[in-house]
Amino acid sequence: MTSTTIREAVASTLRPLPELHPDAVAVTAFRGVNGVGRAYTISEAPSGARAIRASLHRARGIGFVKATTHDRSGDGPCDCYAVLDILDKNDEIVQDFCIPTARAFRWWYRHLHLRVASEDE
Repeated sequence: MTSTTIREAVASTLRPLPELHPDAVAVTAFRGVNGVGRAYTISEAPSGARAIRASLHRARGIGFVKATTHDRSGDGPCDCYAVLDILDKNDEIVQDFCIPTARAFRWWYRHLHLRVASEDE
């Protein structure tokens, strides 16, 4: 099986991502580490939503992002390794996606040049 065939097989089994929020201009991440919430720096997209959409498309193709599995109220469980937050021009979260694994998080960390911004206990 060629790499193109494998990639097509993987992509066909992935659930589609929701449309990107129209106010999306930046991205950040959040994850829990040993019971402590860790927020990461904000990465502004050079071409706004177009760059974010391209990154999401690439990450979805390799299984490094998926639709969130928790409900919006925050009461439901989340089986994500980390959460990718989509921000508007006021740095308010307008949408989020699931980063499913540590490997996927490392990819996003490098791709967005993330750094730890704060830790909450």
